[in-house]
Amino acid sequence: MRCVVLVVCALVLSACSQTTAGKPQGVVSDSPKAGTSTSGGDSTLQERISWVQAGNSIDLGAYHSARTDNGPATDLKTDIAFVSPTGKISCITGVAHNIEGFDCEVELKQPVPQPREGYGNWFGGFVSYSGQRLTVGQFRGDPGLFINGSGQTLPYDSTVTFENYACRLATTGLTCVNPAERTGVHMSDEGIVPFGCLQEVPESEREPSVGHAYRC
Repeated sequence: MRCVVLVVCALVLSACSQTTAGKPQGVVSDSPKAGTSTSGGDSTLQERISWVQAGNSIDLGAYHSARTDNGPATDLKTDIAFVSPTGKISCITGVAHNIEGFDCEVELKQPVPQPREGYGNWFGGFVSYSGQRLTVGQFRGDPGLFINGSGQTLPYDSTVTFENYACRLATTGLTCVNPAERTGVHMSDEGIVPFGCLQEVPESEREPSVGHAYRC
């Protein structure tokens, strides 16, 4: 009987010692269902901010350019662009165009459905985040900031910091926060999850060109 108890204890200790390097630990791995707002209080938000800031800080020098398939690199000057190793998440800033925040193209398993007829092509995984505002899904008449293609590949467990934003990439997706605005967003092929004070805007109040909208 004593041997059985010892074996069980050993198995429990072994399971507890396992790690999941490169994945969100305890904060993002427990994210709720995509498409729901998760204020979670200041303590939860601060945990997410701390987790993002604890990643391996990346020098932005290599991320000031973008290129299309087999095309030449375009100097983005003050802007940055990066893409995940899988190519499922690609983000770019728009400082040179006086655009607050940044845009991302996310390859979603279930893209946001087109809300109604609109101008241009519908992109169900187009994300725009600007601190107190987040939209998912958008009609586009042009590629916008992505006209020059995508940036360099960002390694897993890396954190990029620019303006008031910080983003950390893990195998479970990209988590971006704006500590000054007390908001953030988690992006993955499973969906887009806002947190902080971001709350979903009713369909009757959001612009017709987007699928989902959130604001503080």
